[in-house]
Order: sequence, then C-alpha cells, then structure tokens
Amino acid sequence: MTSSELFTSWSDHDRAVQRMFELVRSTLLVFDGDLSHLALERPERIAALRRVLGAADFHRRVTIVVRRADFVRQYCPQLIELLANHAPTLTIIHAPPQIAAASESLLIADGEHALVRFDDDQPRCRLITGNSTECAPYLARFAEILGEGGDPLSATTLGL
Repeated sequence: MTSSELFTSWSDHDRAVQRMFELVRSTLLVFDGDLSHLALERPERIAALRRVLGAADFHRRVTIVVRRADFVRQYCPQLIELLANHAPTLTIIHAPPQIAAASESLLIADGEHALVRFDDDQPRCRLITGNSTECAPYLARFAEILGEGGDPLSATTLGL
C-alpha cells in the first residue's frame, strides 16, 4: 500500500523513523547532519540494522553519509561496532565540505520508502511508503551526494 504523509513534530518524526526501520528489507541509504535525530543507538534500530546486515544476501547494503562525523564517533558505539563487524556491507562516509551546506536529511529503504526531513534542525518531514516513483528524485539526490566523495569512517581508532 502506497502512502505519503507530512509530519511537523519531533515525536511524529521519531515514529516515522521507526516505521522506516520496520520497512527496510535489503538496502538502507541515510544522509544526515550527524544522526542525532535518528537515534540509531536505540535497541530496536540497532536490531533492525543487524537484521539487514546479517542476512546472507549479497544485495544487502547500508550506506550512511554524515556531514559531521564527531557525533557518530563519540555517541554511536553500537553503530561503530556494526561497522567493524559488517564492513563493507555497512559504509559510513563523512561528506566533503561542499556538502556541508545541504540541509536536508534522507532515509531511503529499498528504493520504495523514504523519509525526507526538509531541514536538519526542524522536524518537518515527509514519509513515503511503497512508491518507488516518488522515491526516485531522492535516490537521485543520494547518488549526487555519494558522487561528491568523502572520507569513509573506520571502526578502528588509530593513534600514536
């Protein structure tokens, strides 16, 4: 069943994020400022990521692009652990400076579900479910973002 809904509160946004994690089956694409509003460290969201990453299917993929990587490094230990155990199926990329001005947040599941937050600091968002045609522009935008490059995050901390 296809649907498109607009939300304007953080609680509605949080429920929409959870809905996306319930819908994802094989691929998840994320573009966000620092992942703080997505609360990926919650047990149910980590479990959903493990479910996607742990399946024995070579089509499984989670790609995350963040504009600011410090939050991920400091406050997402379970995500970093998943990165250590499931690379290259899980990729986290620190976006290059030219992407820093982008203000949207994208969460795209299987090419047919999307959650688009129009401004990183505001809860106003659109949830699209079961509609690959409506998701196509957001997939194209994500491809543009990936095309800009960036630095992959590592699960290993190097030091002297």
